[in-house]
Amino acid sequence: MKEILHGSIAQLAKLIREGKISPVNLIETTFQAIDQHEPRLNAFITLFREESLENARQAETEIRQGKDRGPLHGIPIALKDIIRIAGTHTTCGSKFFAEESPQADATVVTKLKQAGAVVVGKTNLHEFAFGVTTENPHFGATANPWDTSRVPGGSSGGSAAAVVAGCCAGALGSDTGGSIRIPAAVCGHVGLKPTYGRVSVYGVVELAQSLDCVGPMCRHVHDVALMMNALASYDAHDVHSANQPVPDYTESLARPIDGMKGGIPKQHFFENLHPDVEDAVREAIQVLNELGVEIRELDLPSVEAGHEATLTVLMAEAGHFHQQSLEAHRADYGVDVRELLEAGLSLSASDYVKAVRAREMARREFSQAFEQVDFILSPTVPIPAPLRSSHDLSGGSESNRIRPRLTQNTRLFNLLGLPSISVPCGFTQERLPIGLQVSGPWWSEETLLQVAHAYEVATPWHTMHPAL
Repeated sequence: MKEILHGSIAQLAKLIREGKISPVNLIETTFQAIDQHEPRLNAFITLFREESLENARQAETEIRQGKDRGPLHGIPIALKDIIRIAGTHTTCGSKFFAEESPQADATVVTKLKQAGAVVVGKTNLHEFAFGVTTENPHFGATANPWDTSRVPGGSSGGSAAAVVAGCCAGALGSDTGGSIRIPAAVCGHVGLKPTYGRVSVYGVVELAQSLDCVGPMCRHVHDVALMMNALASYDAHDVHSANQPVPDYTESLARPIDGMKGGIPKQHFFENLHPDVEDAVREAIQVLNELGVEIRELDLPSVEAGHEATLTVLMAEAGHFHQQSLEAHRADYGVDVRELLEAGLSLSASDYVKAVRAREMARREFSQAFEQVDFILSPTVPIPAPLRSSHDLSGGSESNRIRPRLTQNTRLFNLLGLPSISVPCGFTQERLPIGLQVSGPWWSEETLLQVAHAYEVATPWHTMHPAL
């Protein structure tokens, strides 16, 4: 059971096609894991037991009849509960937002269904995806599988916990300031924030429209590539979708990375690090260097202004989106999210314009940097997972006060629309996971996956699982 639950999507797909396991067996085993771990993790808001088994039976029949839809056919996948599924409530982790069942699936759900994936449930999240701890005042806090006294990161913490605990083979999260990569780093799995516009956000409830991305969260880099093959495309329904060529993300995974150039920023990204995080990331950079990557220092003086500008854009856009709901349901919002939204509504047009200008300056500077290097290396998160808050879930709570530290290295890439991946690169002395962030120029997901895969193959971190 444990071997199946921690297998990769590629391995599970191979076993299914060899007849060694069936999609039905896999889904039944998945729900056994959910039943075992959910009381401690609280990773899910909604489960689809009957529908999952029915879809697994259909997948089994189709595969037996030669109607193979690809490597996701029959594979259990979970979705963050801001992604709409037709006929199912989408709560957004909110007390009042359990909207009437939508009539249509989000585009990413349509893509997964076309690929034969079996959606087992919708995962817990920080309320309205506006936070980094997944301490939800309405549906309860999600726990980190490595240490249940700690947060799993956020806002896609439920997806992260479910993936690491073997309660699904892969999941979708959203990333507006780091909400895929932060949980990936502190829970110890792989998470990719694609280039803005690469994966459709149509049918995904908005947080900040110029920053929001949807991406895969998996235990292995190859699995992320497989999911990207199913997800990446142009979508005319999504005004932010870009009509760019989409490669086969698995094709170049095994190619050597020698001769590539990796950049180490002089500013910001290596400041105020936990010593274990710094040691692990420096060692990871050395591994890449030994694999043939030339390491260069980068001068990026616009980073600090861009980092602050991201928060302004995020708060202003989120406040605008929630303004009417906040006026009508103020008491129904969790304290920390309400405080952030109200602060966003207090921002002026001048504040927003200044942030947009800082974005353009940083975009120009990063464009020039990527003429020197193929990708940028940094810690994903500068600290390990913080402890959960026992009672105080306000903006002043201990875990929420640490919000700026958790987003220190992630949110700038949302501002610029750049792709960025987090891959496990070690553990602290307390056995808490650490993530290496690899970020690249626009539309460079194929390169980032290639680098992350080369690092993964050269190191043991992806083989380690929490002793749940």
